[in-house]
Amino acid sequence: MFFWLSKLVWIVITPSSLLLLLAAAALVCLLLRWRLAARSLGLAACVLFFLIGILPFQDVLLRALENQYPRAGWPARVDGVLILSGGLDWKVLQSRGVPAMELSRGRVVGGFEVARRYPGAKVIFAGGSGALGGAAMSEAEGTRYIFAQMGLDEKRLILEQRSRNTYENILFARDFAKPKAGEVWLLATTASHMPRAMGVARKLGWAMQPWPTDYVTTPTGINGFFEYARNLDRMDLAMREWLGLVAYAFTGRSARS
Repeated sequence: MFFWLSKLVWIVITPSSLLLLLAAAALVCLLLRWRLAARSLGLAACVLFFLIGILPFQDVLLRALENQYPRAGWPARVDGVLILSGGLDWKVLQSRGVPAMELSRGRVVGGFEVARRYPGAKVIFAGGSGALGGAAMSEAEGTRYIFAQMGLDEKRLILEQRSRNTYENILFARDFAKPKAGEVWLLATTASHMPRAMGVARKLGWAMQPWPTDYVTTPTGINGFFEYARNLDRMDLAMREWLGLVAYAFTGRSARS
């Protein structure tokens, strides 16, 4: 139920979708000659456009997430690395025979870094499909091709293919990992996604060290003025993570540090 509800709600409240809905509603009101409503909705759309497209508020929101878990140095030993799924275009893979990541390529690269440095470490990739209607191929199975291209021994790769969201990623992967006290596990995921993922790991009692990837902001400074396409994309990302943190905390799927 949580999975379906979260997907449906997000479709509506995504900043880019909300902007389109406001503009469409203003146009409908204008056609119906509801002038006051049309002006109000049009003004709201303009304000949202200004806040998202012109001012780089999204970088501030993302930086606050990305700075929470900086990547530490290489540990003396690593028993395993868990790599969370981040978007695989399975249709491209099936039609062209070439894997195409929609986002979060750095998760796979970061996990491979760990696997190469620690030959004895377990390598788990967690990801079924986050699509509402499912998919013909799990993200884990598709990512197998990418790791093969990078030269990872397939015998080392453990694929978790049932999970549909972050909570299930870590919950189901734990069954494969069977982590023991004193083991060192790294968690590879997008830096802005790391606070939510680490909260889930704490909730499930799995001690993990963050291995953030795919940074999109610098530690300081503000960039992106008047870069509408870039800013809109980043605002969608920022709001997804902040709202995800709230939803996971409210439903008891994560724990505070």
